[in-house]
Amino acid sequence: MISWIVLRRRLEQAGLLLATQGPADTDFVIDHLANDSRKVGPNGLFIALRGERADGHLFIDKAVQNETIAVVCEAMPEGAPHRFPGVAFAQVQDGRAALAELAAAFYGDPSQALTLVGVTGTNGKTTTAYLVHHLLTALGRKAGLIGTIEYYFGGAPVAATHTTPDTLDLNRMLRQMVDAGCTACAMEVSSHALAQERVRTLRFDVGIFTNLTHDHLDYHGTLEAYRNAKKRLFDGLPSRATALYNRDDPAGSQVVADTGARVMSYGFSEAADVPVTVLADAFAGLRLRLGGREQAFRLVGRFNAYNLAAAYGAACALGYAPDDVLAALAEAPPVPGRFEQIRFEDGTIVIVDFAHTPDALENVLQTIRRAQPDTASLWCLFGCGGDKDPTKRPFMGALAERYADHVIVTADNTRTEPLAQIMDDIRAGMEHPEEAQWIDDRRAAIETAARQAAPGDVVLIAGKGHEPYQILGTETFPFNDREEAMKYFKFRGTNVV
Repeated sequence: MISWIVLRRRLEQAGLLLATQGPADTDFVIDHLANDSRKVGPNGLFIALRGERADGHLFIDKAVQNETIAVVCEAMPEGAPHRFPGVAFAQVQDGRAALAELAAAFYGDPSQALTLVGVTGTNGKTTTAYLVHHLLTALGRKAGLIGTIEYYFGGAPVAATHTTPDTLDLNRMLRQMVDAGCTACAMEVSSHALAQERVRTLRFDVGIFTNLTHDHLDYHGTLEAYRNAKKRLFDGLPSRATALYNRDDPAGSQVVADTGARVMSYGFSEAADVPVTVLADAFAGLRLRLGGREQAFRLVGRFNAYNLAAAYGAACALGYAPDDVLAALAEAPPVPGRFEQIRFEDGTIVIVDFAHTPDALENVLQTIRRAQPDTASLWCLFGCGGDKDPTKRPFMGALAERYADHVIVTADNTRTEPLAQIMDDIRAGMEHPEEAQWIDDRRAAIETAARQAAPGDVVLIAGKGHEPYQILGTETFPFNDREEAMKYFKFRGTNVV
């Protein structure tokens, strides 16, 4: 619970409060916040947000019917003092920024009690956050984790619903971490979260930029806007923090250009503060020269060399000894659904990976090509999500055709978009689409790959990774690429990994 006066003062101090109406100058106790009118009740504060699909201002009446005692909004409802007697109104210039300030105040600014590492970028966020969490734990900290696969805040892991939760859930989770004894947290920070002010009030100790490639243009519109959303993480870092960026990515220097934090870089360039060199890359794992030292790791692929370097750099920036960091990092396990290997007795290897952008798909296919035996064929089974950026689909079709010996195009999460349209977009990027197999049903596509692949071949199942579901239309069905692969490839012998 928190005093209304305290919350109102927080809005004033943030420069967001424009006006008040009703009993807004009196004090009373708020015991919950909600930006959904269905979730607010007596002693609650309703924050009306303008969303992509709905405007929360249209539900102020509903919130009042549910006995909310205060409303924060960008536009005062007409006749507010008389239509809603006894309800305090606060008008703000930015509802999402106000929600972030109110949530942080309500939960006691929990990020200030944590060593907080935020990871942003198109690809590599999940693995890098996992690696940082592993390091913090291995080096003696009780640490939380917030990311695409799961949330961990002191108890049992919880399956994630968003890469970065909404503002209220995020601050609640951070508070749970602090109350559970956590002293640190690694979290993915999505471009959506940054654009929507979800992390506005969080105090980061390290911000990591992985890369910027083609994704989410359906939301941001342009690559520049997408980059600028990522940049906000670094613009907001305090001087005591560290901005760690990928020196090899063209956008790297741009996203840290205006930060007030200490700047560090990592990458294959010798000029990087944390240089990394790939000495060997095989299905068994990487061998790197990292920070001037040689070490073997369990992760596979040049792209994971970047993720390992980012995690190493973050831990060093936090003051941990390089030798201790390297030893702990060497024990880090692969991340579920990220180049996850399933081996069978006849030599066939199935790789399940979340790759759903052109850059990610190319990285995984190139990694497999470098590591696979010359006698093996490479199969690529993939699709593209519906109701998402369609401009990346032709590129992914072209990449699959370029690197794989056999291509199967199938459904991903089609959502409400016709699968035929998604496949047509993919087909447009291919020179010989007639040589690919086009199978609507993802389960049937995996079965086809299992039946047609020769012993020793490598089969990449890309796009969904860790996801235990498939979204078709408006319904969500249980579906797990790994489980389906185990089912249809089991005739090849006992799984040996």
